[in-house]
Amino acid sequence: MLDPVPGNDGKKNTRHTAAKDRRGKATGIADGRMPVLTTNNGEIRDYDGVWPTNFHKGIPHDCYGIPDPTAFGDFQTNLSTVTAGAYAKFDVALGPINARGSNPGGRDAGFAAITAFNSLIPDNAKDPQPPEQRVSARNWESPLGGHAYDLEGPDAGDVAMAAAPALGDGETIAEMAEVYALAVLRDTPFETWSAPGTEVRVGFKAHDGEPGDINLYGIGPITGILDDLKALDYFKPYPNEADPATPPDRRRRARRTGNDALTLDTMFRGSAPGAMTGPYLSQFMLIGTGGEGEMPDDGAKDVRITCPIGTDASGKPLGAADGYIGYGAQRIDQRIRAQQPGLDHMTDWTLWLDVQNGAKVNGLDKFDKGGMPRFINTPRDLATYVHFDQLYQAYLNACLLMLEYKLPFDQGMPSGNGHLTRGSFATFGGPHILALMTEVSSRALKAVRRQKFQHHLRGRPEHLAAMLTLALHHPEKLGNAGPLAKSTMETFLQRAPNIAGMVDIRNNAQNEMRVHSQSAADEAKRIFPTRLDETTDCGFTPDEGRNYLLPMAFPEGSPMHATYGAGHATVAGACVTMLKAFFEMSPNTIDGEAVGTGQPLTPDAAKGGEWWKSATMADRFMLEKAYVPPADPWAAKLDVSGQWGAADLTIEGELNKLAANISIGRNMAGVHFYADYYDSLRMGERVGVGILQEQMATYNDPCSLRLRTFDNDRLLISTKGTGDGTIELLDGTPPAAWFARHVPQSGGAVGV
Repeated sequence: MLDPVPGNDGKKNTRHTAAKDRRGKATGIADGRMPVLTTNNGEIRDYDGVWPTNFHKGIPHDCYGIPDPTAFGDFQTNLSTVTAGAYAKFDVALGPINARGSNPGGRDAGFAAITAFNSLIPDNAKDPQPPEQRVSARNWESPLGGHAYDLEGPDAGDVAMAAAPALGDGETIAEMAEVYALAVLRDTPFETWSAPGTEVRVGFKAHDGEPGDINLYGIGPITGILDDLKALDYFKPYPNEADPATPPDRRRRARRTGNDALTLDTMFRGSAPGAMTGPYLSQFMLIGTGGEGEMPDDGAKDVRITCPIGTDASGKPLGAADGYIGYGAQRIDQRIRAQQPGLDHMTDWTLWLDVQNGAKVNGLDKFDKGGMPRFINTPRDLATYVHFDQLYQAYLNACLLMLEYKLPFDQGMPSGNGHLTRGSFATFGGPHILALMTEVSSRALKAVRRQKFQHHLRGRPEHLAAMLTLALHHPEKLGNAGPLAKSTMETFLQRAPNIAGMVDIRNNAQNEMRVHSQSAADEAKRIFPTRLDETTDCGFTPDEGRNYLLPMAFPEGSPMHATYGAGHATVAGACVTMLKAFFEMSPNTIDGEAVGTGQPLTPDAAKGGEWWKSATMADRFMLEKAYVPPADPWAAKLDVSGQWGAADLTIEGELNKLAANISIGRNMAGVHFYADYYDSLRMGERVGVGILQEQMATYNDPCSLRLRTFDNDRLLISTKGTGDGTIELLDGTPPAAWFARHVPQSGGAVGV
């Protein structure tokens, strides 16, 4: 008869006791990881009264974008402390006092001049309110999420990020140059970036069309952007960079290959192995199920055949170039609803100020050709993807692709690959990785919320661009930060005249289209948002030819939370870590089919180079080609790369590139900086590794998982099956040092 051991017989409850013991051992593993200390850059203290580099979107501001000091003080207080068991009211002044959805909170009497929003939603918006009341205030997003605890993985307070770049740093100037450049490149296809003759395309009102019609025109060569970036001190090659020790040095070097200068092929790429190789977009963002060939019969029981996900109009089975991912009996289309090219937002100071005061103007995006689906082709397309995605969506799609192509799971698992009798499903199989890969995202979000709100409170790019523009006109409005902000902007203008000129051209074109479209007879052609009364403004307008507001891809600009770290990037780091650990990333196969052979991979065996060879997209996906977006974005199939083959692209490299695409796609929208991506990605990786380590305590079998990290470490996570969980870095780095590598334990101030 069946009698599980240990069991619960009603007297001894031995299984119940064993379960409690395993939970205790997992707790011991978590407790054994020393917390990593977070420090901020101190600017919230250095520029008291103006806070030009801090996040205070939603708080009342004066016409120059300076926050109400009473409201901002309350904001910091409410973010910093939560009393256990007490309901946190979060009573902070939100929006102009008379705006719909505002919260009175505590307000300074001298900051009461702006009492309502100036933005008007076009009449075609489905809103029954009178025009002057249509725009309401937005809420802050999970401002206290970083105070929540978790029962699995590192606590949100135990992982950390380095201090953010500061005003006046060469890195800050470089980061602003990048987001400005990505904004003007928003409608220039990725596959044209490496051609020196490519023209940067910007939207202008069509002279022969109706109001609201937009045409794209070239305004300068892409080499002008590259030349500007290379002129910045931060991007110049430094000698003797074998082991950059500080976070700014690491982030600077990560933008290039080795110590080489930036090139058209490497600018705006990711920082992890493989992210700079091959086409800009990861194959996981483009291809569908079904390759050119079949998996050879190498003795494995499951031999992949072309997956029956449907046929095209001629009856031919769909393949990788068709872009459909098998999802059970359904399929997922890799195409997106693309936003209208040439249309940017927040290029008018009065409307920018509304958004800074928390105006809820989101949800009115305009889509190209009525929202017909097409492949991602431009930075605007990628920004659209990350505007509307469910946060782990890209990694779910990647996981489905790997399952559909029958990629083997890690060699160190105790069932499945090479085991004669034990298959994997509930444990070490598809349901396990699908749940694990999505589960980790919630832990990553809590960790990054704590960094955003409780530690750094760094302002968004849209805000810093406005403050630098203000510094050119009225540096005295920025108090003791004024001289430094002005010199920062003057350095940018001197070193990057091509980028600056393109931004000004783009902003002027956008504002002309916005004003002109208000008279459109066809309401659908009106460009959102517009001013309630175009003859009035908030009291400040940048001089003609000096409008350096950051053109935004989204009507509402950034989300209602600080920029550092980045939620998308932290989730990217956590989810991709799970995928790299769970699936076999080497091309090796397991010899023989004897019971228990091949499991687990011991630390000594893992040190051998054979298990760290990188499988390519040709090895496991049986692809012959590398795919790129079609030159005609409305084409039915992907194009074949003329430069790269599938054998040039590793699976782990394309996963790293996927994480970079999603994270830097937020930079392309104007809502994040490069440092947000770089440091958040690595914090997410540590959240993922911590969860995998604790889960080792739940297994009764010896088990191991291995992955190559975003910094190219060889990392092994293993258990003997007795409630232990061990992390080993094969270069000898202590795990504690690895967890703290990017977070120097000095300087700055702890918390807000």
